[in-house]
Amino acid sequence: MPSSREEIIRRIIGLENRISRCFRCKSLIKCTGRPSLGKGELEPELMLVFESENKLTHDSKKLIELRRFIQNEFKLTDIYHSFLVRCHPKACILRKSIEAYTDYQPLSERYIDNYNICLLKQEPCSGILVRPGYEEILFCLPFLLEEIYILHPRYIILFGQRTAEFVLRSFGIFGDIANNQQFEKDDMAFIFVNYPQEDFTLQDLKTLKRIFHKASSNY
Repeated sequence: MPSSREEIIRRIIGLENRISRCFRCKSLIKCTGRPSLGKGELEPELMLVFESENKLTHDSKKLIELRRFIQNEFKLTDIYHSFLVRCHPKACILRKSIEAYTDYQPLSERYIDNYNICLLKQEPCSGILVRPGYEEILFCLPFLLEEIYILHPRYIILFGQRTAEFVLRSFGIFGDIANNQQFEKDDMAFIFVNYPQEDFTLQDLKTLKRIFHKASSNY
């Protein structure tokens, strides 16, 4: 664990630079303007880990509301959130058609710029977000594990079955993962919250509060 805030900042900046330059998932890079990076306090008490970008994280108002709820109800002020997969896969009929029937090549390796503008039609990207595959998860998982190691939060809330399975197994926690369970490893409490990511709403916070208080009382 880093011994100072300056060291944490240095390591996080290095990690983000490598994420931004990552070319492991070539099919995703074409339609990704910017990979999703972690945000929040760099000495967090609590870390939220989502499988990938979703309705909640795309809505800044809901994300702020979630953070405020946690601060008020869990009595934690330093919160950070991140993702299992940084570049969200998209289904794009236009791209598939162009690649299949023409020799068109964009000026860069991407079909989208940093402002989410599609280079094929010069409009905001309208690709439909789809769930990441296991290959994307495995390629991206080392970034999240390094981020957890650097920040070493006291509590980590894992949203979704696949997020929990990949993270917990990486920390040597195997077996069936039942809903609403809590695990301890390396002085960190991992809290599993199972829900369909695309349907998660702030109404689920009451359940989250109950799970957290149960975990924190045992930690």
